[in-house]
This record gives sequence, structure tokens and C-alpha cells, in this order.
Amino acid sequence: MNKSLAVSVLIALGGATALLMPSTSHAGNVGYTAMCWGGDPSPQITAAGHTPVAVATPNAAALAALDALVLGGCSPVPTNADVNAAVNAGMPLIVIDWSPGGGTGAGLPGAPAVTIVSESGNDIELPAGSPIISGPGGTLNSTSLDNHNSSYHGHTTGALPAGAIALLTTADPSQVTAFVYGYGSGQVAYSAMPVDASFPPNSERTGGPGMRTYLTNLVASAMNGFDIVPSTTCASEGYTGTKLEWCKNICERGYTGSTLAMWIRRWTDRYRTLPYCAVK
Repeated sequence: MNKSLAVSVLIALGGATALLMPSTSHAGNVGYTAMCWGGDPSPQITAAGHTPVAVATPNAAALAALDALVLGGCSPVPTNADVNAAVNAGMPLIVIDWSPGGGTGAGLPGAPAVTIVSESGNDIELPAGSPIISGPGGTLNSTSLDNHNSSYHGHTTGALPAGAIALLTTADPSQVTAFVYGYGSGQVAYSAMPVDASFPPNSERTGGPGMRTYLTNLVASAMNGFDIVPSTTCASEGYTGTKLEWCKNICERGYTGSTLAMWIRRWTDRYRTLPYCAVK
């Protein structure tokens, strides 16, 4: 290896190692639109460590000042071109849908291949590894979100979109009431639930404290990128064979230190570039 390439590799190693470290949450501006019953989610955004910003219309100008958005409403919740573009560019989006049942995810960013049916129930369960089980809002258990006078208003049938993660389910683990998926450089967390029904100034319900914990933890996790939802993968980048395996060693298998450095050196020696996760 010549001297100039050696210098380039050392620079790449430093940059790639930094990019591959786990993300950390930062304080930011989290917008929110009007909720179905007029409940105020701003205390939950504050409890998550961020600044709530009321948004009348989620257009490009409003979204430019935000680090994330909580989108609510009584009707099925479609996004718009400005919201979709912001998510694609990296903005986390939290969708609270009181009236699911449009059949597909066509109204969500990226139109994910998912079927959502309208059905109410009061038993919500927590899949193992769900990133919202604990956080700044507290810890959720198997009864925290139950008996909310319809704790959920809908759920998925069939498979989730590729790469999606279930956040909450009904008593049937195949029926997902809340999930998160990647779109472009951002993530979308969708909840087919009346999350804000007992937020002030509305009257308290049995599941109210749990719903507030859920939204607080959801906002905190969204602002931390969920840590588990890659919007791009080695496979989606089109790598195959040796290139696919080496990319996984660098980007997806959690290697650090000398092992990570070894694989980056091998990659740069052969391909004279960096894999997707190490390119700013």
C-alpha cells in the first residue's frame, strides 16, 4: 500500500469508527399536530427531554424547524409530500391513528406493504425487545396499556414491511397494533391506538398513565433513531457475495476496535471506497 493510500485508510478508519458507534439522543424540537380529542402531548415530549412545538400545518416551512413530528387526528392519518420528504431526509415521524382500516399503508411515507384492519380491543402486549418498554416515561408491563376503553382501534394482518419492528401487539402476537419501519434516512412509528384519549384536558381513563408513558418512551426512542431500524442495509445496497459479507462485518455485526479496523482495511484495499454506513 502506498503512503497516500495508507493515509486515506487511516482517515477512513477514524471516520467510519465514529459513524458506526451507537447513536445518542440529543435534545431537539418535536412538533405535534392537533390530537383527536384535543389532548395535549407536549408534557410527554418535555418528559422525553425535548422541546414541544405546536404545528398547525405540517408543511415544508414548519418541518424545517423540527427534529421530529407527532402526527395525530380523528380520521385516518394520511401524510403529505412535505412530511414524506422530511422523513426521507431523516426526520422521525410518530403517527397516532384513531381510525385505521384503510386496508394498506398507502397513506404512510413510502406506502409500506402492510395491511391494517379496524378492530377494537383492550389487551395490549409488549413484544420482547420492543424499544419502548422502558425509557424516561417509566417502564411498561403487560397490563400498562390495557382497559383503556378500547386500548387499540386496529392491528395488522399478515407480515410487517421488510425491516419493520413490532412495538406493541394484541394478545395474538401476529396482530401488531404499533410498529416502526424505515423510510429513506428516517423512521416512521405507527400506532393504531387512541393514545391521547386521556391526556389533559380529557378525563382520566384506566390506561391513561400507561399511554402517557408509552408516548414519552416512543418520542425518546424516535429521537434516538430507535437504534434498531436500519433504513438502509448491505443487502438493500445491492451488495452480493464477498462484498455483502464484508459489508455486514463492517456495518451490521457490531464489531469494534481492531476487528472492525481489520474489515475496513480489507474493504478499502479491495474496493478503494467505503461501505454505505461509513459514508457521510
